[in-house]
Amino acid sequence: MIIEKVTGHTYGTEIRERIIEPLHLCDTYVPRGTTIPGPHPRGYAQPGEDAPLLDVTRMSPSVGGSAGSIISSGTDVNRFLGGLLRGALLGPAELREMMTTRPTRNADGRAYGLGLESRPLPGGGLYWGHTGDFLGYETMAGATVDGRQATVMVNLGPGSSDAQSDDIEAALQTALSGRRSPAHQ
Repeated sequence: MIIEKVTGHTYGTEIRERIIEPLHLCDTYVPRGTTIPGPHPRGYAQPGEDAPLLDVTRMSPSVGGSAGSIISSGTDVNRFLGGLLRGALLGPAELREMMTTRPTRNADGRAYGLGLESRPLPGGGLYWGHTGDFLGYETMAGATVDGRQATVMVNLGPGSSDAQSDDIEAALQTALSGRRSPAHQ
């Protein structure tokens, strides 16, 4: 609502003009209807511990407004984070402000900035990224300032175990650090 009030354009228009087009994101879009068009993974939810999986694929993320209404591929998410961190979307002062973080007091050492989170990597260094989930899907993406990017997506939520989230993070850390995660050594 703030984007639309300030710019006079829809959220989708601003995302297309400011992010999708400049970074040439071929598999990213803001859906206009209530279904997900084209090929895509099926999403599942498990409403209770012993409940059967429910196929929730027909639920469009557009019902979440701007909180869930971007559909993308892992390749495009990587391209977005790489472009963001190398300054293709923001000026140096704005990017520095975005990367100014505050500790979350989480035991894993993460800190949060303006829509961007930093997390330590096994063996040293940080990666920058964000997580996201919507009914049927969960994504975790990260990038390092030296140009490494990785995205992990799963198609179960809610109903996944804590182990699923831990495994997603371990896979991302392994991809970004080139080392095995401490949880899997």
